[in-house]
Amino acid sequence: MTALTRPIRRLLGRGASGVDVPPDRVAEPIAEPVTVDAVANSVAFDIAESDPLLAYLQSAPGPVDLGRLELDSPAVTALREAGVALVVPLVSQGELIGTLNLGPRLSEQDYSTDDRRLLTTLAAQAAPAIRVAQLVRE
Repeated sequence: MTALTRPIRRLLGRGASGVDVPPDRVAEPIAEPVTVDAVANSVAFDIAESDPLLAYLQSAPGPVDLGRLELDSPAVTALREAGVALVVPLVSQGELIGTLNLGPRLSEQDYSTDDRRLLTTLAAQAAPAIRVAQLVRE
């Protein structure tokens, strides 16, 4: 079994041998499940090229907490009004190709360091794939 599947099996409640793992040994899921309503209610945002948020996201090292961001930007205002709490920039080959916008967690807790690390990894893998899909579509 690879090192990658071992943590996934633990997360699902199974050990390496397929035997149930006691509840106190099962890892808690990092991110909360996405509901169909959350996807159906998603809103697309266009950020003007002159908006300072665009430049900020281009150079952001990871997820950006809009609650802590002090930037005079119409896009930031619109995102906050839509209920977006965290923006994950999708950067491929140094170019911002999109964002992943997340609302507050259902548990009403802040996004943890582990959540942010997972989102950074997801963005690093998703951005090139999205870019290839855009090129194929063109």
